[in-house]
Amino acid sequence: MKPAPFAYTRAETVEGALDLLAEHGNEARVLAGGQSLVPLMNMRRVRPNVVVDITRVGGLSGVAADDGRLRVGALVTQYELERRGGIDAALAECLPYTGHYVTRHRGTIGGSIAHAEPRGELPLTLLTLGGSARVRSRSGEREVPAEELFLGAYETSLTPDELIVETLWPLAGDGEGHAFVELAQRHGDFTLASAACSVRVEHDQIRSARVGVGAVAERPLLVPEATRALEGATPGEDAARCAGEATTDAITGYDDLHASAAYRRRLAGVLVAQAVRRALERADG
Repeated sequence: MKPAPFAYTRAETVEGALDLLAEHGNEARVLAGGQSLVPLMNMRRVRPNVVVDITRVGGLSGVAADDGRLRVGALVTQYELERRGGIDAALAECLPYTGHYVTRHRGTIGGSIAHAEPRGELPLTLLTLGGSARVRSRSGEREVPAEELFLGAYETSLTPDELIVETLWPLAGDGEGHAFVELAQRHGDFTLASAACSVRVEHDQIRSARVGVGAVAERPLLVPEATRALEGATPGEDAARCAGEATTDAITGYDDLHASAAYRRRLAGVLVAQAVRRALERADG
């Protein structure tokens, strides 16, 4: 199939892109890497009247560590960040699973977050690490925590005139460990389930934790039951097992052609246990 007719316009600056989004509102879609938008347009699952191309906008391609966070410009490609040293362990683990090798050369970090694919690796990792997105519109700028950003399948809390200009990823400090794991039928395909974990260990006790799962609901989810199973526990196999069991008991899952809801629940629990083990190993140095 081919896309429905649309108008194409290219922005050269952030301000120019914001003007176009303000002018066209819900009728516009932003083109960054195009690895999700273009196939959806070809299948006519989305039919924007206007496509705003931001691929040549300057100032959105930087990567820098600042105040315990990695700041990643919206137009940084998944491949570029994957090949870069010094990024967070969970982010480094999720990137090779984000699409296929070829698409990662074009797909962007900001585009993946804005797309809000419920099975997406980057949204889950941003949520679990407690990251955020910096967004701009003609009326100003704000930082949106990941907990407030993802509302549903392909749905975010951004207004039609807002543009993600940067994502912010917390880096693991002393005594902290992050991890990401997933399982798909074929590497690069949509995941059957995924899990991420962030822990902080002090004096042989888990002081804080965040556990997230993906591909089990219409958006990536934090699992507070798994967090409660971890916080205050002694780091080790028992803590990981309890977090996995708490996850299986807490989530619902869904049925599709690839897996049943029961399988997804069990798989998510197994993956959470694996992510917790890996995160605890890293927290221990």
